[in-house]
Amino acid sequence: MAQITNTSNSADSTSMTSSTTPSDDEDAADDHHQILIPSSNFNSSILDPQGVVTSHTILTLNDNNNTNDNDSIRNDDLSYTIQPLTTTTTISTLNTPELQHTYLSISPTSSETNLSQPLLNEQHQTVPIYESPINNEDERIASSASSTTSSTSSNSSIVPNCRSYMTLYFTDMLISAFIITPFVNIHWRGAWDLLDIHLLPDYPRTSALISLGVGYFMLYMIYLTQGYLQEFYEKNRHNVLGQIMTRLYTLLLALAYINQWRGLWNLLDLTSNEWYHLIGESGICIIFLLIMKSVYNLNSAPYLIAIDTDSYFLLGSKYTITTNNFLQYTFDFFYYEFVEAPLLIVTWRGLYNLSDSYIFPESRQLSMIVSFASGYLLYFLLALIQIPVVRCLIKQRRHILHAIVSNIFHLIAFLSVVQIWRSLWIICEQYLNITGYHNTTLWLCYGVAFIVLTCGLAACSLNGPGGSKDNYIDEGPILLFKFDYFSTLLKVSSMSQF
Repeated sequence: MAQITNTSNSADSTSMTSSTTPSDDEDAADDHHQILIPSSNFNSSILDPQGVVTSHTILTLNDNNNTNDNDSIRNDDLSYTIQPLTTTTTISTLNTPELQHTYLSISPTSSETNLSQPLLNEQHQTVPIYESPINNEDERIASSASSTTSSTSSNSSIVPNCRSYMTLYFTDMLISAFIITPFVNIHWRGAWDLLDIHLLPDYPRTSALISLGVGYFMLYMIYLTQGYLQEFYEKNRHNVLGQIMTRLYTLLLALAYINQWRGLWNLLDLTSNEWYHLIGESGICIIFLLIMKSVYNLNSAPYLIAIDTDSYFLLGSKYTITTNNFLQYTFDFFYYEFVEAPLLIVTWRGLYNLSDSYIFPESRQLSMIVSFASGYLLYFLLALIQIPVVRCLIKQRRHILHAIVSNIFHLIAFLSVVQIWRSLWIICEQYLNITGYHNTTLWLCYGVAFIVLTCGLAACSLNGPGGSKDNYIDEGPILLFKFDYFSTLLKVSSMSQF
């Protein structure tokens, strides 16, 4: 009997676990070279009344032929379930023959990977199945023929599936680029300029220090209360109080990040703005981010968006150092906000100010056009080639190769996202302004952008660069950029039906 146990609450794990008979574990993985297939047949028996996977879930696989086999596999989450091609699967108890090739894929944070999996599959791939013990040659031949037929049928269905997923992928790409990203930028610009106008405008250094202090204080309170907020939401998720609480939380979190970025950015603007200082500062920060495996957090919309889900109060931990929540949350706060965030801000400011100085500084409009065109050109190029690149990474199965390629992709994406944000910011300054009502315009930008993204269930994208706290990219070859709008909504909708 094989027993599969889930003992973690984490939503950030993306490890992949292969469970076979003890003697065949590594050989089976090498022989098949397969991509793990997500299952849509997730049994609701392991869900609590609120539709959430319980923190301690035991799946028992009964083996009628070998009752002495006890294998325990610990997983961080059960986003997928085992998919036998010839046996009806149930989650609580499975009476199946001996499991020769059983695969689990765990990727709760990358719904783009979940729903776009056929795009990454090889065209003639054989799906792993449950294989029963075969006692004679006739049975072996019959089993082989049955497996071949099933594989052929599965492969023939990949083409329409790929078309559907590709349509969904392109739709997500366009929504992220031309709807979500502009509204995120408009919201940030409105809040930033309002703070410039109303927060001690005659004392820029004091204004920046206050903004930075307010941002850090708000973030620390959010870190410490994240567990209580999630628990409160679970109890009130179906009433008005729960919905108001989530929207207010999203608005306050975004405001905290805006204050943090504005405070440190404006303080740095009071120092040298020479090109060699900007290049040196950015280069050193990028090196530290590479060492920390945090280059991914340089990105923001359109490469990285977030969808309002039931667990977005939990910020996640990159390193677990203690079981005490207060100490763990405090460590996370200092690591992310006092170590990582300043590196991100310095890097962004360096490239942004270099662009202001050297991309047609005499013509603001022409500079905006160049940044807009170059930024979005790189975005569409990277988004289109990431699928074949990831397929190659999966085929090579070398972690060092994946790390190098993903870092290169994220650095190029960083160049792109800064140009996109810079061009949209200039557009807001030049064209999104009611003559004689500049202050009113800023309030409208701030409020309307938040309302639109909230109605579109994408308000969590307002956290901006580094606000995702998403470190799953280092775990293995998955899609490098996460702009999965409709993909996530479809996944959440399908899960809510259980």
